[in-house]
Formats: sequence, C-alpha cells, structure tokens
Amino acid sequence: MRNTFLLIIITLTFSTLQAQTTVPPSPIKWYDIETAMKLFKQHPKPIMIDVYTDWCGWCKYMMKTTFANKNLATYINRYFYPVRFNAETKDTIYFQGKQYVSHGKTHDLALYLLDGQPAYPTLVFFDTKLRKFRIPGYQKIKDIEPLLVYFQENVSENVDINTFVLSYWLSHPRFYKDDLAKVPANQMPDTTGKVKWLSFEQAWKKNKQQPRPFLIFSYVSWCYSCQPMEKLVFSNKDIADFVNSHFYPVRFDAATTDTIKIAGRQYVSLGKGQPNQLAMQLFSHGFRFPAIIFMNSNFKNIGYIYGFFTPKQVKPMLIYFSSNAYKKQSFQQFMAQRQSHQAGKGAKN
Repeated sequence: MRNTFLLIIITLTFSTLQAQTTVPPSPIKWYDIETAMKLFKQHPKPIMIDVYTDWCGWCKYMMKTTFANKNLATYINRYFYPVRFNAETKDTIYFQGKQYVSHGKTHDLALYLLDGQPAYPTLVFFDTKLRKFRIPGYQKIKDIEPLLVYFQENVSENVDINTFVLSYWLSHPRFYKDDLAKVPANQMPDTTGKVKWLSFEQAWKKNKQQPRPFLIFSYVSWCYSCQPMEKLVFSNKDIADFVNSHFYPVRFDAATTDTIKIAGRQYVSLGKGQPNQLAMQLFSHGFRFPAIIFMNSNFKNIGYIYGFFTPKQVKPMLIYFSSNAYKKQSFQQFMAQRQSHQAGKGAKN
C-alpha cells in the first residue's frame, strides 16, 4: 500500500486483544465471526471476512503477500473487524440470530456468505448497516485498497462499489493505468470538465461585484474518498460548467494552516492537524468528508452535502441551491416536484 496510509492518525482503543489471533507473516489481528458481531454491536465498524479453506493455495498466498503488508494491516486492524472463516469448519456458529452448521463439505454459513457460490479466497464485507458485499478472488494490495476506503469511509451509503472503484482508479491513474486500459470506453465517466476554483479572497471580491452563492468543496489529507469524488464530480463537464456559471467555487482543506480572510472576518489555524477556525464554523453539524457546503452571497450557510456522491446525485442539489428553491421548499419537496415534472414530460413524449 502506498505511503498515504502512513498518514492515519486516529487512535482507537479496545480491550479485545485476547479474542484476536494472527497468521504469520500477516500482522492482521483476526477475530472469530461471533466475537466480531458482538463488538460490532458495541461499536459499529465495517466487518471484513476472509473466507478460505485449508487446501486453497491462493488463500495462503494472499496471506503471505497482500495481508502481510504492514501499512495495509495497520489500516485494517484500526478501522475494521477482520474475520477469518474456514468454509469447511465443522463448528456450529451463531450469526445474526441464526444457527449455522456443517451438512457436508461446505459449511452452511459459508454458503450464505458466498451466496451459494463457493470460491476461494473470497472477501465478504459488511458495512456499518450490515449490508453484505462479496468480492471473490485473490486481491492484490492495489485491488483491496479502494475496497477498504469504500467501506471505512461509508461510501457504500450512497454509491455502488463499481462506480467508486473506477473513480478511485481515475484519481490515481499512474497506479491503475493497466486497469483503466481495460475499461470499455462507454463505461468511462466524462472527465473533460474543469471547475475554475477560486481562493476565498478571490471569490469574495467577485461576489461584491456580482453576488452569487458560494460552493465550497472541503476535504482533508486523510480522506481517501475525497480525491476520487473531486475527480468524478467536478471533472464532469455538465457539473463543471454549471458550477462555473452559477457559483463561486472554492476548494478548502479543513485542516489548512493558512489564515483565511472573507466577509470581513479572519480565520486562523488551531494548530497542525487541527481544523481551521473556518472549518469549525462551516461544520457545525460535525466533521465528515468529503463535503460540499453551500453559502449564500452574504456568506451564510444555506446547506451542505456530506459524503461521496456521483454527478447524477449532485446535479439536483446544485440546481436547488442556485435557484433559491431552498428558500421556498425542502429538498425532498423539490425532488418530488422535479420527478413529477420529468414524469409528465416523459408521458407526453
């Protein structure tokens, strides 16, 4: 895994070491599935299950290669409940309120986890809403990296896994050159757009001459889904053109140490690795990245989007805040009206 994962700075402490095991040379600390579920109920984190068999050569190879990477293991140990599950165990296992037993070569729980399609190795992820995702086959470090980000940063809440993985590849083209070359042209997202980003000072100066709302795309260096979203959304020509013509767009590192001056106020850094004073004001509902924050021409907060979204999901939000519809109706009402209008147009055609 690249050095980006060396930036992990959040420390979580749990008294669960006695329930964990390691499989050399991998430093990942594995749980059994029942312990992982018990811990999940106390403190929800994504669950990653390595489904293997004793005779599977690729399973052993992945343990010696991918799972042996120290940076990868650190990330998994910190942000996941990692589980190793032998698909041919004879144990009786209780999982999500059900009892699973072995009726033959393949354990009943393995058949559930693998959707009745035994293949080894297979990684099975459960996100924080306990939705199941099956990823069959040997995974290299570069293959598993976007998957870990997808679940750890809760991208699964809004976007399908294939869309995110492709956006991750696009944001790191040097590392995924061969993977991108295999993607059919009709499946590649549009990346021909370019947002004309401004500094806060530039945006405020333009706003005084011609008032417009502000669009602030906020990120931090340790948000690994921020760059993929920026690439997918703001490189989309339709989105970029709309943003450039209806907003004053600003990219904002929430942990910047720079002093920011806007709307007659000055905001300073609270220290290295700490949020800027402006971030404290903008993120009044709590920090989550990536984020798009909308401010009116008086630099008053009028709305926000927290998390990873696609261009198709973002476009209605841009229309909502740029058209002043937010002053008259909720976003849910706006979307219902918009969908009704589109349905009417479709019926006429």
